[in-house]
Amino acid sequence: MSSVDPLSGRFEAVEQRPQQARLALLEKSYSVFSWLFFSNGVGTLLNDSETLLKSMRYGILLLALLLLAARWKGTVRALSRGGLLWALLGLMVLSLGWSMSPSYTVDSLRGEVLPMTAFALYFASRFNMREQMQLLAIALGIGGLLSFFYAVAIPSVGRHIGDKFDGAWKGIYSQKNNFSTTMTLTLLLYFVLGVVNKPGLERTLARIGLVVSIAMIILSTSKSGLLIFLAMMVVMFLARLFRWQGRRSVLVLDLSGLAFLGAIAGLSVTWQDIVISLGKDPTLSARTYIWTGALDKIMDQPLLGYGRAAFWVPDSLPAWEVGALAGRGGFVPSHAHNGFIDVAIDLGLIGFGLFILGLLLSFGMSIRRAYRAQVPEDLWPFAFFTLMVMSNMTETVLMNRVTLYWVLYMVMFLSLRIWPQRRPQRGHQREELPAANYSTQLQG
Repeated sequence: MSSVDPLSGRFEAVEQRPQQARLALLEKSYSVFSWLFFSNGVGTLLNDSETLLKSMRYGILLLALLLLAARWKGTVRALSRGGLLWALLGLMVLSLGWSMSPSYTVDSLRGEVLPMTAFALYFASRFNMREQMQLLAIALGIGGLLSFFYAVAIPSVGRHIGDKFDGAWKGIYSQKNNFSTTMTLTLLLYFVLGVVNKPGLERTLARIGLVVSIAMIILSTSKSGLLIFLAMMVVMFLARLFRWQGRRSVLVLDLSGLAFLGAIAGLSVTWQDIVISLGKDPTLSARTYIWTGALDKIMDQPLLGYGRAAFWVPDSLPAWEVGALAGRGGFVPSHAHNGFIDVAIDLGLIGFGLFILGLLLSFGMSIRRAYRAQVPEDLWPFAFFTLMVMSNMTETVLMNRVTLYWVLYMVMFLSLRIWPQRRPQRGHQREELPAANYSTQLQG
């Protein structure tokens, strides 16, 4: 009589554990590298070799697709939660039909949109929100350490030399503003991990990273990064102050969040008078001229825009006209220096409306999580969305080309709908599920 020996099954399971551990390590390493790549920090290390960068871009896409197929149940479940996000991405693909620069749109869809989307879908469905924060913290920490090394040991690469930003740190990034926006995100992530966390090694390392990130922003000479962070501290304080205060606190946070966003929108229109009264340059390096010109061009094609990545290209006459408004004849800006304007330029008011609706719904979900936050992953979405809105008022770190913020926005959009907030236990303590079990729930 033949039968399956339970002991042999046990031994087989034991033998599989090292395999599973190696696979998990591979997936985490792949994820950390991908975050570094999407932060645009790998190009400096490879001397901006287009061949190598293209190979890595498609390598990230291929591996993401294979991993998504291997966990197809979790992939299908995550796909079913995308809704507005997939509608927005679908509009990007359809924009090829009316793009003013079809070749640029095709290249962007193939080399940028597909890799970013595939990785975001994989990352959001594979790792729970705490694991996501940990892996992102590792990637941003590596970027910070490499930036420090290049700025100190190879200043010709890690600093601006001989230009208008002479001496400013840019680390492994192309320009000091890119460095500053990445370090601001790093600063916020380490703040959340260092404050809303239990005592231990993770909190200690996060606090060290917090101090280092502040130093990096100062060395980049970017004042906006520190100002944004200080504003974020006010928002975080409000989120912590009103937690556990009953349903009224949810209403207060909702209204405070909307008022905060409204204040930013109002300031973006009226700040020039304030700046002039302080005797400063009110054009913010000609940004206001670019904004004016870009808004005029949006009104020329208001509904569907100019197509994904089709407007700010070297042979674009409308982009040349915007550059001329900034007093730079023959100059084509790389973007509008405002992420929301760039969404409307690419996809028109229809695409802009889809994005804003998705953002507001996600922002509301993140507020409700922050209201009861006892662990970092519950405060993190609210912190990120607020930072994203503020950062995109004077820079484009949304859908323009490859950007860390857009990948993280897609991850956050999906994760809020995939990983429900666990209910608090007595005394506001929550039972923590082991990370492996928590991740396994989605794979079903």
